[in-house]
Amino acid sequence: MTETTAGETPRFTVHFHDDHIAPAPGGLYTAVLEHTVEGPGVDENFLPVQQDFEIRAPQFTLDESFVHARHPAPGAVGAFEYVLPHITLNRLILPWERSPDPDDLTLPWLALLLLAEEELPDDPRAQGTTRTRTVRELLGNTDRTVLTPDIRRVPDELLDSACATVDIPADVYAALVPRRQELRHLCHLRRVRDREATRVLGPAGEILETGEYGVVVANRFPRTAGRYAAHLVSLEGFADHLSGARPTQDTVRMVSLAAWSFEAAPDAGAHFAALVRALAEDPAGLGLRLTGDRPAQGPAADRLAQGYAPVGHVLPSGERTLAWYRGPFTPVVPQRPPGFGDTPLRHADEALIYLTDSGVFDVGYAAAFTLGRALALSDDTLASALSAFRTRSRRIATRALAHSRTAALLDADTAHPARDRFHRLIEDGLGERLHRAARTTGTAAAAGTPRRQSGGVPRPPSPTALRTGALRAGPLRDGLLRALGRPLAELRDTVDQVALIARTPLHHLVPDVRMLPPESLRFFHVDPWWCAALRDGVLSTGIGTTLDEVVGRLAHDTLDAPRPLSGLLMRSALVRNWPEAVVEPLRAGGGLLDIVHRRVIGPDLLLCLVDGVPDEVVLREPHAGIHFGVDENDRIGLRRLTPPVGDSLGEEASFPADGDIGRFLRTAHDGAVPEILDLTAGPDPLVPALADALRELGELPEGGSLSPGALAVELVNAPQRISFTPGR
Repeated sequence: MTETTAGETPRFTVHFHDDHIAPAPGGLYTAVLEHTVEGPGVDENFLPVQQDFEIRAPQFTLDESFVHARHPAPGAVGAFEYVLPHITLNRLILPWERSPDPDDLTLPWLALLLLAEEELPDDPRAQGTTRTRTVRELLGNTDRTVLTPDIRRVPDELLDSACATVDIPADVYAALVPRRQELRHLCHLRRVRDREATRVLGPAGEILETGEYGVVVANRFPRTAGRYAAHLVSLEGFADHLSGARPTQDTVRMVSLAAWSFEAAPDAGAHFAALVRALAEDPAGLGLRLTGDRPAQGPAADRLAQGYAPVGHVLPSGERTLAWYRGPFTPVVPQRPPGFGDTPLRHADEALIYLTDSGVFDVGYAAAFTLGRALALSDDTLASALSAFRTRSRRIATRALAHSRTAALLDADTAHPARDRFHRLIEDGLGERLHRAARTTGTAAAAGTPRRQSGGVPRPPSPTALRTGALRAGPLRDGLLRALGRPLAELRDTVDQVALIARTPLHHLVPDVRMLPPESLRFFHVDPWWCAALRDGVLSTGIGTTLDEVVGRLAHDTLDAPRPLSGLLMRSALVRNWPEAVVEPLRAGGGLLDIVHRRVIGPDLLLCLVDGVPDEVVLREPHAGIHFGVDENDRIGLRRLTPPVGDSLGEEASFPADGDIGRFLRTAHDGAVPEILDLTAGPDPLVPALADALRELGELPEGGSLSPGALAVELVNAPQRISFTPGR
């Protein structure tokens, strides 16, 4: 048994072995003990002792627990024209536990046959249906037009057991069933070693899990649109019918140990690499901006290039006009808006920006503030978090103020607030008003006399203002911050920049559908000032007292400032077909940035937010077990068979060099599309030609042959990997 290491996936190391030949295949055996005594004058033979026994192994049925995975998955629909279907078995020795030829125990007894619509008379729609018969009925067939397996010795208890059978026309059998010399290359053993976790579930349904498995691969590509039925059949008893010659009978009846069906929808543009290439070739570019057939001129063109979209706007006077809106995602590095400082916004009008060059408003930040207020009122999580914070902060702040013993602790400039208050009232004319009131009749007093304000003397602050002013600085502020530590931490998580963006409706992120047409990929920067306005809108709700306002300002000052983020929006069938596609944002030098938010929005839209700005973004097809076939250009991307085994030999090292994989294919019947691989038989078989190509590259020694494990390595469909370099 030879071993070939196929390399490493992100979590697993996979090894391929040629086979696992059983020391004795399953079946009935007879052990005979003969005893002979020889010596001087003695030559006597004793009667032999005979003992019958059975090595049990699956023969006419296969327990479902032996099946680890099928690919394509049962019921799947997709573009599988480059895929060789396969079945993975939990019992690693199973393909070699029996042999179709008792004189050659190295031959596997299992084959995976792929049958298209109208090829099976009993299953014209290729649903994977079978007919149940007893083993006695199968082996005792008397119909001369039907070929059945030639199996002589079967345990009596199995004869009346049921088995599933499938009747295959002789012409289809001759074209489809692997030749004797091809059987070894269609079965191999897989060993999977897990380096990090115990199991990963891929979208295709196969679980790539540590263990040892027997794998049986079909020899047919599903290249005709329609359904296909896959049957794992037993070749036991067909040793004389594995040459490719048509049997004399009209029908071949075989045992189907496992069956399923799937639908092939060939589409050259539906594969991972083709879809990603289409994204890269998008004529609109990769930035999230509005484009059209008629490019704008002047200031409007500048605004569109910066990611703005024109929207309707109603002025306070009721007039309708045009305004510019941009959400948090921008195609350019965001700049600090004019007038934005460290003070939180109190209402939306403060965030309006008047554009003097065009005489209209930029309403993006005002809309963010308004959206924040709407989210705080409509989102249960935000509303409850804010309510809890307000309630706890009022209680804690009131207790802190009530425990202040001296005015000096409250405000260093007002050591005696009551006395200062009295003096300010006197300076404000209190004595004169009291004297006038004492000399004025009731009627005159009722008529009222205007109060005189002393010029330039400010009105004294209220006691509440004196106290809350102390919360803005000094030891009381520090103590209050410590007391509010837990409520502030909970609030920080709730109004986190990423959490708020995740709650933002899509039409605020992408205000015009023309910014994100079908089959498009858009990279963007996240505007921290837009996110700050959104958060200010959230924090502006629920303020009922001056104390709430002061504590809210305190919370604003202690919350983390929005950090630089970037991301991508992808609208494509790729999201629908590969929802777990791997996105890797990389810095120059290979450092991987964190994806802080990933969400599939709707059937075909993916949003990713990245902590930082990457220099390169890699899209990778997700690992979903091990699949076999050829690459999307109908070639085999050659891999190393010398250490490091399994690594690609480069884009130029592909087979065949002329790109004509069709010369290794044959048809199942007249008029059919060539789909069946000639591996080691036929006028131009694949395995010898592939071995020659690998020898020229130094991956095989002179005279060396391509083993089943090595062929599996070459036919592994590696996940596609395509990188983008977004413009900064």
